[in-house]
Amino acid sequence: MGGHMKEQSVERLMDIILQMKINLAHVNETLLQQTYEIREQLGDVFDEEKRGLDRCLNAVDESLQECSAYISDYQRLHANLTAMREKLVQLGGAPGALPAALPGEPVENIIAWRVQQLKDRGKL
Repeated sequence: MGGHMKEQSVERLMDIILQMKINLAHVNETLLQQTYEIREQLGDVFDEEKRGLDRCLNAVDESLQECSAYISDYQRLHANLTAMREKLVQLGGAPGALPAALPGEPVENIIAWRVQQLKDRGKL
């Protein structure tokens, strides 16, 4: 009779272990599923943030291109104004002082010079 009881308790133990194994498999499956979902969400957020960086850089690029065009305009207008001022002086006029000429090329030197001026005035 004792042997039969022993078999039952071993079977019961095996059932419990099997149930635990099934539960663990389920926990593992859930964990994998959640890990996958979080990874997907994080990936999407990462891509969105990257697009945000690209937008910022594009805006900087457009501003610099615009800035470069304004610099060209300034130099052309400054040259015209210098010539006009000379004519005025020749005709006996007393024109006011010329606005500052921009420092020489390349364009990055001009931009750096202007940035420094704005910093000095506390505007940047």
